[in-house]
Amino acid sequence: MFRDKRVLNVLLNGFGVMMVYAGMMGGAMVMPKIFKDMKGARGLTENSAFYGLIISNTAVVFFAPLTPSLSRLLGTRTSIIISVVLCGTINNALFYPTEYLMYGAFFLNGLGCALLRVAALAYMTKNSTRITLSTNNSIHWMMLTVGLMLGNLTVMLVNIETTEIDNDKRYTIAIVTSSLCLLAIPGYFFTKSIPSNYDDMLAAEEREHIHAQTKRSPTEATSFTSFPHHGTSLSTDYSPIIEEDPGERGVARVLVGMYHVMLRNETLWLLAPMFAAGVYNSAYSPIIPVAVCNVAGKPWLVSAFGILAGLGQLAGAFLTGQAIDKVSVRKIGSVVTAFAVLSFAMVGLIVEMGFSDRWTQWRSMSESIILLLAFFIGACDMSNNVCLSVAIGRLFNGNSDSAFSLFVTVMSFSMITWYLFQTIIHSHLYIILFLYSIVSIAAAFSFGSMKFND
Repeated sequence: MFRDKRVLNVLLNGFGVMMVYAGMMGGAMVMPKIFKDMKGARGLTENSAFYGLIISNTAVVFFAPLTPSLSRLLGTRTSIIISVVLCGTINNALFYPTEYLMYGAFFLNGLGCALLRVAALAYMTKNSTRITLSTNNSIHWMMLTVGLMLGNLTVMLVNIETTEIDNDKRYTIAIVTSSLCLLAIPGYFFTKSIPSNYDDMLAAEEREHIHAQTKRSPTEATSFTSFPHHGTSLSTDYSPIIEEDPGERGVARVLVGMYHVMLRNETLWLLAPMFAAGVYNSAYSPIIPVAVCNVAGKPWLVSAFGILAGLGQLAGAFLTGQAIDKVSVRKIGSVVTAFAVLSFAMVGLIVEMGFSDRWTQWRSMSESIILLLAFFIGACDMSNNVCLSVAIGRLFNGNSDSAFSLFVTVMSFSMITWYLFQTIIHSHLYIILFLYSIVSIAAAFSFGSMKFND
């Protein structure tokens, strides 16, 4: 049986994304607590972390449309390596955080996130075939999730027996998270270049394999009925999911591509799930865990929430990847976004009752329930992402970079909205949870209304 080099590329790309998210999210999750414990020193407060996240996501919104052109100019691997360095600036700034230094680091982080998200997703899609697209999407998001869990686990171990993050703890977090980000780089030097005739080579190798097992001629073997996707040719099954004209380059092409993507009727049904992706991301990083930490007074709950959300993402990516070809994008997307509404309602109930002074005897149980809800929110988040990525790959197979740019732009705009709400209505978690639920209901309706063959 042949060995497809694209599988190695997908795995190495997933490992790189995993490590950079381990470092970046591990640090970002506890930044509100770090700045709060600095008690106004160097101009930093808890809100400074949310202002920084707004700056980062604003940079993503404006820079995302430019990233496909930059990725083509520099090359995918070089672009991702540069993005890793930029993403890690917020971790480096923790060594000596000041207000304006952190804001500058968040801006550079936003540039890196825009480049990483679009380039890594497009690279994964370009290394997929129509057969492997769903599986590779699942692998990509699962490895990203492992990174989220690894970063939060590391930070939780640092803070497990503390109620306040002092300078020594902050230095340790900065060293560990910066190192995790840098570990994302080496794997990209081992990715394989794919020859222009690679699909023909795979088809010929598969024909030889079938011939060896069936004693048919290599020509007859192309129609062997037990081959996946019965009745289709090998050249079709193993053709790349992306078919682009390499002569079409530049910022104008991507902006025009995004414009055409937005004009398609199918895109209208994708906008609500894209906006919901920002809802779920901001929910666990770090709006809900910070609110829980403030009422419970335990910093380790922030990282524990991220770990359980990561476990949920892992389960959501795996189960969605397994089920999406057997059920449908529409059904899975509708169910998970509707289930998110129930999770948000339960979070509001537990924060109101479980951590109040009237119900102190239930506090320990409330912590366990909150972490279980983190698992469900993470599962909804990743299932929504996989459904969106597969839908984009199927709907925009010739223009996926523009579609992914639109995805990143809408998701980041959504996150800006929620972080801004958090700074304005700081202690009113219930209002945000209510708005989260409205967006999730809209996303469930949108998934159910999509019209394409899945």
